[in-house]
Amino acid sequence: METAAAVGGAAATTGLSGCLGGDGGTDGNGEQDFLWWTMRGYIPAETEAIKQTAKGYEDTADENINVSTEVIVWDQVFQEWSASIEGRSMPNVSEMACEHAVDFGNRGAARSNTELFNQYDDWYDTISAWGRFDGEFWGLPWFMELRTSHLNMNLLEKAGVSKPPETWAELIEAGQAVSENTDASGFTTPGAQDFPSGQNMAAFTHQSEGSFYGSSDGQFTVEIDSAASLFAHLWALSLREQWGIIPGGWGSVDSTSGEELYREERTAIAHLPTDLARSLIDPQDGVNQEDKELAEATELTPMPTGPNGERQSFMGGSCLTSFRKEVTTNDTDAKISVGFMNYMTQPETMNKYFPVSAPNFLPVRKGQEEMELFTDNPTKIPDSWLQTRLKQAPNAVRYGITGAGRCAPFLGSIEGSTTGYSTPISGMIGSDDDPRTALRNVGNDIRSMISDADYTDYELQPKKQGPSLDDAPDSVQPWINGDGVPKIYNPYE
Repeated sequence: METAAAVGGAAATTGLSGCLGGDGGTDGNGEQDFLWWTMRGYIPAETEAIKQTAKGYEDTADENINVSTEVIVWDQVFQEWSASIEGRSMPNVSEMACEHAVDFGNRGAARSNTELFNQYDDWYDTISAWGRFDGEFWGLPWFMELRTSHLNMNLLEKAGVSKPPETWAELIEAGQAVSENTDASGFTTPGAQDFPSGQNMAAFTHQSEGSFYGSSDGQFTVEIDSAASLFAHLWALSLREQWGIIPGGWGSVDSTSGEELYREERTAIAHLPTDLARSLIDPQDGVNQEDKELAEATELTPMPTGPNGERQSFMGGSCLTSFRKEVTTNDTDAKISVGFMNYMTQPETMNKYFPVSAPNFLPVRKGQEEMELFTDNPTKIPDSWLQTRLKQAPNAVRYGITGAGRCAPFLGSIEGSTTGYSTPISGMIGSDDDPRTALRNVGNDIRSMISDADYTDYELQPKKQGPSLDDAPDSVQPWINGDGVPKIYNPYE
């Protein structure tokens, strides 16, 4: 989802400002017909469960409606959004990321759902800011998907490591033991110019007491070229340059390659999306017999604790967004759309499709933790996997949101243009780019895009120099000096 979402974000609303103000499209059935789009088209059992659940809204809605579900996968939905807005044939509700909901709302196509959002006060921290812009909340958070660490305990024990690492220092120690005592690498995280590469770097930066963005006096600030971010990128680069625990050819390792390395038992720890875990143990069918030994040896753990004392990890996910009648096929009353979004996010409703989506789908607020999946696991996924995922959920971070505490229309476009913020780290790994220069260049590109946006009334000045480790937070200084923890690679000494 993240990859396609970011690539298509800039194109998703092309031409939108010129097509509003009409009387709305209709297929002749009036407001009784209700259409929504989901991108859940990759796992048949998940798709079918969501379709059936959505159809159940007909029994709970205040009006006599006919719910239709159309599946449009992520690599097609942006073209469909653009064409459908031009043709005034949008669905009543669509799945998307909140960055896109904010963009649609800013352009006048989507409705805000602030009143519905404010009915609940138990949202996780990052979720509570994900769709917040201009005094309104756009897009109702639906589910999140988090990066967790996959550990091959057989390989770790073969290397003399008896338990999963809980801190960055323990991760490096365990990784070195594996790399030195087995034929496998100790740790794998994507290093190619790939969305997960930048997503993980955003999380590592937060664990270093930094952020890619901030907010001050109503203006966004760009922090991707801050001292904390420089430290986080050098810490990641140290996995190869200083500690030797990353696989060979790291610059070409994307999330797919990382999964292959783990399956082939060529790496002991892989910090990746949980599609990997699901492929090892299906929630209904159980262990994949081809990977039986590996599946039974696999543990999921949160990302080890960083210098800030938190086990934070990057968050993907989806929200539900309703569209104004001026751009939709069906002239359905707004309350029907709001009711549908509320219905789909209730724990008793989510019980119908979360089990077939395990372990990928996670709640977005505390009240949803009470669903059956997490209280009386009905699946064949190990309880420990689900509890690890649930433990990681409140510690989710997202670039552009966690640091600034709010969203903005430009975030979707920027994510696409920077390949998920992976450009600096992939350049450092693959082309020996100077870290300070690489970060400064990306930071200035983002500042320029924000300054040029037609919905911002401020200008961010470019930086002429890159960051310095001298300005890094106190909590990471021991890593810079090698004081009680492994010393990072520092090309500026």
